[in-house]
Amino acid sequence: MIRRIYTTIISFTFAVLTFTSCSNWLELYPADEIKEEYLFSSGDGYRTALNGIYRKMSTFSLYGSNLTWGIIDAWGQAYYLGEAPDSGGGKAMKKIANFNFKNAELLPTTDAMWNAAWNVVANCNNLAQQVAGADSLQFYGGERERRMILSEAIGLRALMQFDLLRIYAPAPVRMGYQDDKRTFIPYVDTYPSYVNNHQSVMYCLDKVINDLKQAQTILEKVDKESKMDVSNRFSPAGTGEVMFLSFRGYRLNYYAVTAELARAYLYAGKKAEAYAEAKKIIDVNKNQRYFRASSSRYDIEDGNMKMYNDIIFALYSPTELTEWDYEINHASDDGSEYSGDYLCIHRNIAQQIYGDELETDWRATYQLESRYGAYYYRPLKYYAQPSKAKYAEVNNQTIPMIRMSEVYYIAAEAIFDSNPEEALGYLKEVKKGRGVSFNKTGIGREEFMNILVNDARREFLGEGQILYLYKRLNIPIKTGDPYYGEDVLPTDEYAVLPLPDSESNIN
Repeated sequence: MIRRIYTTIISFTFAVLTFTSCSNWLELYPADEIKEEYLFSSGDGYRTALNGIYRKMSTFSLYGSNLTWGIIDAWGQAYYLGEAPDSGGGKAMKKIANFNFKNAELLPTTDAMWNAAWNVVANCNNLAQQVAGADSLQFYGGERERRMILSEAIGLRALMQFDLLRIYAPAPVRMGYQDDKRTFIPYVDTYPSYVNNHQSVMYCLDKVINDLKQAQTILEKVDKESKMDVSNRFSPAGTGEVMFLSFRGYRLNYYAVTAELARAYLYAGKKAEAYAEAKKIIDVNKNQRYFRASSSRYDIEDGNMKMYNDIIFALYSPTELTEWDYEINHASDDGSEYSGDYLCIHRNIAQQIYGDELETDWRATYQLESRYGAYYYRPLKYYAQPSKAKYAEVNNQTIPMIRMSEVYYIAAEAIFDSNPEEALGYLKEVKKGRGVSFNKTGIGREEFMNILVNDARREFLGEGQILYLYKRLNIPIKTGDPYYGEDVLPTDEYAVLPLPDSESNIN
């Protein structure tokens, strides 16, 4: 049983923020502890508490690095790390890429990730319990705002624990080869919670799905009033409380929780349910066109490096691409082509992934930069764009969490056996939005899945989803090193991170 999961947070260090005008609710940073009775005495306090959760999620220990372009992508062999030194910013990434999970240079990073993740879960649980019984008159937006905060807290605890499950347990597809009664992590949905039993993979997935369904039911009504086009999702509307009720791209909105539910269903092997959830978004998108893939390469040239038009949900961080990019990649960069750049893609691997589309796919031509005489490619998605670029601000402050492209992937994979033409249409939609012509017809499932996985490796680069794709499908983790690396199956040895010693040696 896990006894220490909350030892760093149970004293109610809410990872929250000082009370400042809520017109600046996206700009606040973690500060000192705030007493619970004061925090939840007004609508401002609830808004501050929810903002603190999002800001905690966007830190380096979680989605600001580790769970996106950092150690999770390194673990998924997204990079060639042969040029990375054994010390400095990239050392943890190099260790996990070698599956050296117990290395002393990696453990501080993974321990910090574990602690930060459970901090988020505890804060979500406390906020959910507090707001569930709150008087709607406390809130500027009344009952709608109260329900919005409640549903986001429930959805975020599910999202966070789903990722913990994908990291610290095998995928369901592998459980058929092993005892499916084995337990790995708890699922925690109350606060405070000092002692929590480890649970099975399917138990945790059922809890994730139930929480996401609960959040979805509430948010379906909440977001009927929300403007979800790209300018409203990622650009502020109004100030103060009005701003809090808008800006839904940086919050777990209805479409985001529906997409996350489709993702969880597919991971659980429930294809029909995954398709049904994905189709809800696809059908709305046909008419509303909320989540459009970038349709202009000129936008990308003008700073839209993350092609944010189709991002359904992102975290906000004004430092994600400036301070952290420098810490990892440019600590020794003298400006020449032959310095810095720990994170590269080897030319041979890029050619393997892109094939004949290396010169035409916008994800290659704009998101990869040729380096070292075209021997490596530097991924540019998480590099800061110059301030003069038209889309620099939104690009530099946005951490993609889930995209419309993934919704199409989910629907395509789930429906292929019964309707391959529909599935190919979804894949065509993704490729068209990335500048690629795609007219395949009459292909079998194996070829289709090879194409889909290949495209996902391009799409998910820097976003922390590649490893989970390999685990879910039980296919080899593709090496990022064409000389010394090798593909490995996602067995427990290579694809399950051991629990921290402080947790795993408590029975």
